[in-house]
Amino acid sequence: MTRGWLVLLALVALGACSHAPVRQAPMPAPADAIALAAIEYWQASGRIAVRTAQDGFSAHFDWRQAGARAELGVRGPFGAGAARLSVGPDSVRIESGNEPPMEVSAPFEALEPQLVARLGFPLPLTSLRYWILGVPAPSPASVGDAPAFDQAGWHVVASQFAAVDQAPGSLPARLELTRGATRIRVIVDRWRVGVP
Repeated sequence: MTRGWLVLLALVALGACSHAPVRQAPMPAPADAIALAAIEYWQASGRIAVRTAQDGFSAHFDWRQAGARAELGVRGPFGAGAARLSVGPDSVRIESGNEPPMEVSAPFEALEPQLVARLGFPLPLTSLRYWILGVPAPSPASVGDAPAFDQAGWHVVASQFAAVDQAPGSLPARLELTRGATRIRVIVDRWRVGVP
């Protein structure tokens, strides 16, 4: 066997290890919504595509949720436009590019303008922690039921549900958020639920 074939086989094996196949599952039952919203420890990684009235781009993301704390990394192709968000109950720290880190304190009224300034698009961070699980945030009130609902000025549609070990119901592999001219599409390539 030639060396080229060995390299090709190694690359295929590495690709198979990094992306476990998604097991298709039916949409979760309405009774699952409360249990899904209560998941405290989870990780999701995948891709995000954003289109605004002025611009559009795509990036990769890694999200680790541990209770009220989260770490979210977003990076463009080849690491371009990297940003890291550290979320706690009392503050959000935004690190991006060569700019100095920024802290936004609760109750987070100034969070969206700062995220737009640093990321280039609005990111409904406090609600997105629930939306990515396919359910509305506990408050404020939402209109409609999972997997399609309106909340905090956004229209949210979750789809392509997957069975995930230790999850109390199936989780979405795709999420679409729309508000005015802004559309955010999230594709989750890998889910992990439970204490890291």
